[in-house]
Amino acid sequence: MTLFIVICAVLVALAVIAVLWPLLRAPAPGAESVAPRSTLAAVIVAALLPLAAFGLYFWASNWSWNPPPQGESLTAPNLRELVALLKDRLSRQPEDLEGWKLLGRSAAVLGDYPLSRQAFGEAYTRSKGADPAAVVGYAEALVLNDEREIDGQAAELFERALTLAPGNSRALWYGGFVAYRRGDFPLAQQRWLALQGQELQPELRRVLDERLADVARAQGQEPPPAAGSAAPAAAAIPIRIDIAPSLAAQATAGQSLFLIARRGEGGPPLAVVRRAVGSWPLELSMSDANAMLPGISLVGGGPIRLIARISKKGEPIAASGDLIGEVEYDFSSASPVLLTIDRIVP
Repeated sequence: MTLFIVICAVLVALAVIAVLWPLLRAPAPGAESVAPRSTLAAVIVAALLPLAAFGLYFWASNWSWNPPPQGESLTAPNLRELVALLKDRLSRQPEDLEGWKLLGRSAAVLGDYPLSRQAFGEAYTRSKGADPAAVVGYAEALVLNDEREIDGQAAELFERALTLAPGNSRALWYGGFVAYRRGDFPLAQQRWLALQGQELQPELRRVLDERLADVARAQGQEPPPAAGSAAPAAAAIPIRIDIAPSLAAQATAGQSLFLIARRGEGGPPLAVVRRAVGSWPLELSMSDANAMLPGISLVGGGPIRLIARISKKGEPIAASGDLIGEVEYDFSSASPVLLTIDRIVP
């Protein structure tokens, strides 16, 4: 298989993750403005997205078909290079709607939420708000950049997407959540029941069942029988985060602290928790409720790496000057974690 096909396959797989990423975690009833991150109809997304993405690549690509040097592998820098190539292509072919949507999804995979918002904004503008995928993608990107948008422009966009495509799975999820937040429980229930009628993977259905139980209880109804196969949630990891005395003066109140869980080999985050910097030490916990990828549990696959990073600009992407610390955690130890922020990102 040529490098071109390998890269296409990897980028498409990551784009699927990017579409699902913001939907993996849904807040409990009564929670304050938190971006909804629950699972969606992965089967539908996985079936449709590769067709569009591969069509775009084979139609527009001038990628070299020469085999890679022996030992070459795909890494995050390689993916960033692909995003840079796509940005360059779009600067020359700005009317390529599918290209803008692909750039938006790929940027979200890399955690570059401002670029994702910009790309989906272009797709939304160029489609004149008539492309449901562009509308939903733009709304999701707005929420990723600012969680408060779920009550603002993003909410209006999800409603628009449902007008354009009443059966759009992502719009049904978010549209239900928007209705739930404004207290319109019957409408939230209606939309989530419509989503429940679609073909969903078991882990996606389990989270949807939990949301339907919540909205039923909010109306004084008996929670409906779960349609999905329930899976036990992983126990929470108790984490105590402290900072080295030599760096304490650089961490000021109001800066953003990101707690990230990854596998040892790297890749997209398994789970993320964001908090404002305050007093030290900081007590946190992390579990599957903070998961960022569909169907992946923190427990399984061996030890994980826990990373605490203080972003001075509040950005999810590490930048020079950020304060960082990390530690490995093995679930077999079942012991609390002490994580010390002890160095500066070069």
